[in-house]
Amino acid sequence: MNRYGLDKLLDIVCVGAGPAALGVLHAAKEASLDAVAIDKGPVCSALASHPTYMRWFSTADKLELAGFPLVTMEKNPTRQEYLKYCRTFVKYFDLQIATYCEVTAVTKAAHGFDIAVKDLFGRTYTWRARNVVMATGFYDSPRPLGIPGEDLPKVSHRYTEAHWYSDHDVLVIGAGSSAAEVALELWRNGTRVTVVMRGSKFETKYWIEPDIENRIAEGSIACYRSVEVAEIRPDDVVLRNGSGKDITIANDFVLAMTGYEPDTSLIASLNATIDRSCGKPALDEHFETDVPGLYVAGTLCAGQESNIVFIENSRDHGPAIVRRILEHSREHSGVYSAQAIS
Repeated sequence: MNRYGLDKLLDIVCVGAGPAALGVLHAAKEASLDAVAIDKGPVCSALASHPTYMRWFSTADKLELAGFPLVTMEKNPTRQEYLKYCRTFVKYFDLQIATYCEVTAVTKAAHGFDIAVKDLFGRTYTWRARNVVMATGFYDSPRPLGIPGEDLPKVSHRYTEAHWYSDHDVLVIGAGSSAAEVALELWRNGTRVTVVMRGSKFETKYWIEPDIENRIAEGSIACYRSVEVAEIRPDDVVLRNGSGKDITIANDFVLAMTGYEPDTSLIASLNATIDRSCGKPALDEHFETDVPGLYVAGTLCAGQESNIVFIENSRDHGPAIVRRILEHSREHSGVYSAQAIS
């Protein structure tokens, strides 16, 4: 596997290789900066973990990177189409990405930063860079339920497709768009579905709510509102209402569509300021933290408010970050190019 840039002091290392990082790499290349992205999976690994047959809500033009055309069969791209687009973007612009390498630590150094990495076989490497861009998103950190039985093999925080669950009893936890859409797709593919939520109503897209509520009203999908999942067991689950009364229902699988939390541990390890109430890193208008040379791009900027930053409104993060890096370089030396390690 490629280990781009191990023999150099790089201008930029991106942690993560999703669309935000691709934008950084492209902008860096346009500015003749030497940049590498490092990801513990393939290119756009988080997007690859989305439901197999997902179609984007955003139209193709809103998902394009750096004006590179995204050609699709319909107005809204599928997951498969967008993954192919990202792979093509990387190849066309000859962007450098070290895949299947997990960043384990980022530390300050005289030259900027050292980025410690391990590969699939536990072998360790260290990249060196003047600047680091954290672009890890939030999809790798599901929000835990914190209840007994959550670690059972029947429980998942991710959904791929309905085939795995057909003709089984499936509990879907959540009241957002993901929970509603998953419940509907499961039901349409021969699954016995029960939805549980802490509140009393769905908070989903306006065209999905009538569909899910009508299926519940007609009895096609069971729904328990204002309840908590108290325990998950091999053959059933225990729900608890506000009065403390337990309800036990038969169950084969649990899909916890409870959202995700940003993993800001690498940012915190460098003593960058993070708002503990919402998980947002403190950033200036150039997406730089209060640690010089440390930037954040993509959905990680939004902290726990993951519904406010998308691909379509974070496409400009990369160019803004690169402009700032170039400004810093002019302020300090007027020269900015990668240097080989002697």
